[in-house]
Amino acid sequence: MIGAASLGAVCLAAFPLATNYYRTYYGTREPFYGSPVPAFSSWVQIRNDPYGKGAFGASRNGGRVHQGLDLVTRAGYPVFAAKSGRVAFSGDAKGYGLSTDILHPDGLRSRYAHLSALDVQAGDWVVKEQIIGKSGKTGNAQNPHITPHLHFEIRNRETALNPTANLLDPSIVISY
Repeated sequence: MIGAASLGAVCLAAFPLATNYYRTYYGTREPFYGSPVPAFSSWVQIRNDPYGKGAFGASRNGGRVHQGLDLVTRAGYPVFAAKSGRVAFSGDAKGYGLSTDILHPDGLRSRYAHLSALDVQAGDWVVKEQIIGKSGKTGNAQNPHITPHLHFEIRNRETALNPTANLLDPSIVISY
């Protein structure tokens, strides 16, 4: 008979194998992030209004830089998981408003912010292109003069990565 301590050790020893399996399985089937907003003819537009530019690295107040992409979409439109993964957070976050973070098998994390509705909760497994919420104007996007958009980030731990640098599907055309 196997004791609880032995069973725990076996489970911990098997964890890296399972993690590597998911990394390999999804890495070959989902090499790129898809569009998190409806893409018309594979075309998405970056926000550019008097209140800011939505490109990665754009200047922000207080000497900050923009750490994601602001993708123009209509309020209430569906927001899709750009890649499969486990929902790590789904709720209200300072500055982001209603937002969802997904941890992907490759170890990267994607963030979807300024949502009007959340359709997933922490712990859920989501697949690429699954609806995870509705676009909105929450958090610091509430100003009526700010173009409705989805704030989309990809992070490696705490470091923001430029989604346009070989992470997004090359078939997605980005208009600035």
